[in-house]
Amino acid sequence: KTSLDDKESSGINAEYGVAVEEKKKSHELAMQRWEQHLIVQTQLTRDKMLNVLLFIDGGWMIDEVDTGDVERREQLESLRRVCIPSTTFLLVNVLTESGQDAAVVELADYLASEQYQLYTLFTKEELRRFLVRVYESSIRCGCDPLGFNEPVAEEQLAEDN
Repeated sequence: KTSLDDKESSGINAEYGVAVEEKKKSHELAMQRWEQHLIVQTQLTRDKMLNVLLFIDGGWMIDEVDTGDVERREQLESLRRVCIPSTTFLLVNVLTESGQDAAVVELADYLASEQYQLYTLFTKEELRRFLVRVYESSIRCGCDPLGFNEPVAEEQLAEDN
């Protein structure tokens, strides 16, 4: 090998290194754009699904005016018992898969709310599964299962008692 071959070889290596760095930067920018798009789409999905869960005037699939039709009321209640838990679990999946665990913990507040009473539409098994998911999300986002960011110290608990 001559020194000319070495120069050509090092020039090719430098060009290759620059090309790799450019490709890496391009990939990182594409990933950042994708992550931002994911955040926006997840937020839109969250908002729309919460609108279904927290529908105005009493809730989704509840007649605003009581028509006295018992069969219709029972059918709507039956649909709510199927659809509300399913929608809730779909929302939990969307939020966890996109890394928004704090929003899963926040969702527990809506489910437990006396205003919406969504918990009444869940079976005990569905509630148990939901609470497990909330617990897992609370661990990942660094807050306790009740959604507080800072765990209460044992000394504080002793002082309160």
